[in-house]
Amino acid sequence: MFGVLSRNPSPAALISRRRVLVDGGYGLLALALLGTTATACGSSTPPAPDPLEAQVDAARHDSDLATAAAKAAAPAVAPALKVVAAERARHAAALAEEIARAAGKPAPTPTEETSSPTSTTSAPAAPPPTVADVVAALRSSADSATQLTPTLSGYRAGLVGSIAAACTTAYSVALPSGGRPQ
Repeated sequence: MFGVLSRNPSPAALISRRRVLVDGGYGLLALALLGTTATACGSSTPPAPDPLEAQVDAARHDSDLATAAAKAAAPAVAPALKVVAAERARHAAALAEEIARAAGKPAPTPTEETSSPTSTTSAPAAPPPTVADVVAALRSSADSATQLTPTLSGYRAGLVGSIAAACTTAYSVALPSGGRPQ
């Protein structure tokens, strides 16, 4: 009939269009999978940084700033600055835990979170930060967290939103006159 049923078929007669489409389809599928796998393995674009990283840095900075300001502040204001420093340190720890959880890594230990490079050069000592410096940093952190919150969802949105509220409360309620001279 089509050469397939003949007794001595030639090699060309054994290949029908249907056979090429069926057998060739598997070959094309294998080739497509191989190409996809090779592309995925060769892709070297690093993952985007976690948006909470900047919040961790701000929390650590605010904590360090409030700690330094408390050492030089008047006795009436120092306790409030110490509370702000401790609260911002807790914010940094909570944010770092969330970043680690989202990345599938173990939560950092307290020594990993707070370790920072120490400088061995002796630069002239800068004047200690003031309450106004701490207030400005807290305002900046609150604004940053407020802008980030709507871009997040679930627990992360709640975490960053509560941090924004805590920063706002710290500079407007906990610190005398929001850092403005009385």
